[in-house]
Amino acid sequence: MTDHEYEDEWLIEFVHDYDDGFQVNKRGLDATPLVIKKFDIGTQEVMAFSSHQRANKAITAFHFHPDFPQDARQDYMWRHNEGYDIAVSVGSRLAAQRAQMLRVFGERVSGFGRGLAVTAQALALYLVAGR
Repeated sequence: MTDHEYEDEWLIEFVHDYDDGFQVNKRGLDATPLVIKKFDIGTQEVMAFSSHQRANKAITAFHFHPDFPQDARQDYMWRHNEGYDIAVSVGSRLAAQRAQMLRVFGERVSGFGRGLAVTAQALALYLVAGR
């Protein structure tokens, strides 16, 4: 786990590495008054929003009520799997697409190789047969 706190300490950020290779970038910040009102966040509550970032990765922003204890925030984010499902679904889909492209490439290369071998064999027979 890499940990980075910004100088003014309004944002906590770290990368949650899972055993299967997927990563979720997690960020924690105080909820704005609009978020607190819209989702009726209580003093000990948190809202988490996740989205796809890139292959095998997701990003999750935890919006803590300003009264949520600062020293408990990183542990809270570490214990929750928000963003993991997105990373797995996107990563699995991209891995399947890569595997399919490699299969197609392999088939094309092997077909080209077979054609080249047949051509070389025909050329060799032509040369051996004395033209």
